[in-house]
Amino acid sequence: MNGFFVISLRGVFRHWKLAAALMLLIVGLSEWHALHAASARGGTNPAITWYVPTDQKVVALTFDDGPWRSSTPQILRILVQHHALATFFVIGQQVLRDPDIIRQEVKDHMEIGNHTFSHMNLAKHSYAQIVSDLSQANQAIKDVTGHPPTLLRTPYGTYNPTVLRAAQELHLRVIMWSWTEDTRDWANPGVEAIVSRVVSHIQPGDIVLFHDGGSDRSQTIAALPIILKDLALRGYRFVTVSQLLTQAQMH
Repeated sequence: MNGFFVISLRGVFRHWKLAAALMLLIVGLSEWHALHAASARGGTNPAITWYVPTDQKVVALTFDDGPWRSSTPQILRILVQHHALATFFVIGQQVLRDPDIIRQEVKDHMEIGNHTFSHMNLAKHSYAQIVSDLSQANQAIKDVTGHPPTLLRTPYGTYNPTVLRAAQELHLRVIMWSWTEDTRDWANPGVEAIVSRVVSHIQPGDIVLFHDGGSDRSQTIAALPIILKDLALRGYRFVTVSQLLTQAQMH
């Protein structure tokens, strides 16, 4: 009897170790899946933001390359109609050309970010050239809005240590976009493609990339109301990038 009891205990102990190993494997797989899912949304450089980890159903819509006379005012009207905020990363040269559009963006409570003065590929220039270009854009935006921008999106999404050092020197936080939320609308892929690229992969805390300038943006204009309606029905709110950044502290 005692021998049977000892054997049973050994069996229980053996199964307990197996169960514990299985639990550790499950936990490890869960953590790996979470990390893998997170890496699909953006990089890991702490100096750059691709998305904000949050449980809140908030997303930041962003528009590059404006202001653009034929499209930005239409986009603004759509955003206002849907009670949606957004962040516009503007080009300094175009701010000088169309300051009234920037003033309307501010009036509509949109956020203005720096997208360089001349839309140059910053990663291909020297530190002095980068600082000069970004400073010109900062000044152009400040002259119109009364405030210097605090956010930077680099053209083409390029960067290197020199670009990041210049941004830090000018107190600009580098904002990219969630890798799953690049609409590629600049290529005019069709309204359905633009809509699908946003709504099919959306997650709380995502940063969505659109363009309001550069060329004909009629597809973006047509896709935007569809996207806003779809996400609103799912309970999403549309905030500026700066507002989205505060959600990370509440996670």
